[in-house]
Amino acid sequence: MAEKALYDPQVVVKFNPKVYANSPNVVECLDEQVIPVLGGRPTLMALDMFRSHKTDEGLDIMQAHDITLSVIPGGCTSMVGPLDVSINRLFKYILKVGIIEVNYHN
Repeated sequence: MAEKALYDPQVVVKFNPKVYANSPNVVECLDEQVIPVLGGRPTLMALDMFRSHKTDEGLDIMQAHDITLSVIPGGCTSMVGPLDVSINRLFKYILKVGIIEVNYHN
């Protein structure tokens, strides 16, 4: 709980005793964060091959809410992941060349 206090209250931070994401984490994320913002619209969700992204329970929830899962093969996220080929690449470049300074302690 001490670490949770370090995050902005608007940032959703979940902790797991086993320290890794699992199927209940994925289902909770879908139910609490993803589905409420979709407004019932059909959605394409791109996720990596992580086993917890493809459980029967998670897939059933996605199907019930018209979410189509696109699984990115291992080792390919940086080539085809939407954030990796657009936003993250530019952000990493900006940090590398020092255009902006980021203070991680604030």
